[in-house]
Amino acid sequence: MNCPILIISLSFLSASVLDASSSGLESRFQEVMARSASHNSLVASLLSKAPVKKGNLTLPPKVQPSPPLLTADPSQVDVPYIPVPEYNDEIEVYEPEYAVEDFDDFPTPSVSEESQSFQSEINETIIEDSYDELYPEDLSQRGTGYYFGPLIGIVLPDDGAVRIGGITPYEAENGYLLGFNLGKDFGSISVEGEYSYFGADGSGGISIGVNNLLARVILEKEVGDAIDLRAGLGMGLGFISIEGGGLGEPSDVGFAYDFLLGIGYNFSDSLAVNFDYKYYLSAANDEYDRISAHCLLLSANFML
Repeated sequence: MNCPILIISLSFLSASVLDASSSGLESRFQEVMARSASHNSLVASLLSKAPVKKGNLTLPPKVQPSPPLLTADPSQVDVPYIPVPEYNDEIEVYEPEYAVEDFDDFPTPSVSEESQSFQSEINETIIEDSYDELYPEDLSQRGTGYYFGPLIGIVLPDDGAVRIGGITPYEAENGYLLGFNLGKDFGSISVEGEYSYFGADGSGGISIGVNNLLARVILEKEVGDAIDLRAGLGMGLGFISIEGGGLGEPSDVGFAYDFLLGIGYNFSDSLAVNFDYKYYLSAANDEYDRISAHCLLLSANFML
């Protein structure tokens, strides 16, 4: 009994499959027909439009190059003949009324010797003035470089005191100064070394002697072609000795310095004379007061 039922079931299944496949083919066929109709309508719309006008595609005619210009041969050109004029007339020569020899007797203008001398002096003056303008002369009489010179002066020492066995004051008298300088002048500044000795007497038979070794810097200011103002500062050592008076002979080496102010005159670039005021001061000692003095100096500098 199961076999007839199976056969019936298979027949129904096959029929349903055939119906489904037939319906799918039908839908595909309808889609193809719709596309074909759309294509036909597009082609018909294109064919219904007016035809496109043809353009003018003709090329311009070819231009033939013009033949070169022919130049004529100069040897074949006919040159017109121009006759040369003939001068048969006689040429008149101008003859002056006076001959050259007639002027030999005329006096020749002469220049006097005084005029020539005066003109030569003017020319020399013009030349000298022009030379001075081009090469102006240095009117300064100052010299620069190393120099050496002596110095002398008057010393006015201050009063002091000797401190051996008590304080013994003394009154100092005027003294003198001798020495020399050796230095170098750089123009507006000079550096020099000085050796000097000054001696002075005091009350009570006291005699004071000082040997100085000083280094000094001097500043100079020009106030004219040959005149300088000078200001300087010196430092160094003073070898001091005091003798007489029955107080022993104290002596020592100590620091010393001075202040300088003066004026200088340059006679030439190799000689200068200076007149200076100097205040000298030494260090104090246990046996005597410091030595101080006013000095008036006259010195000469010879350029080496």
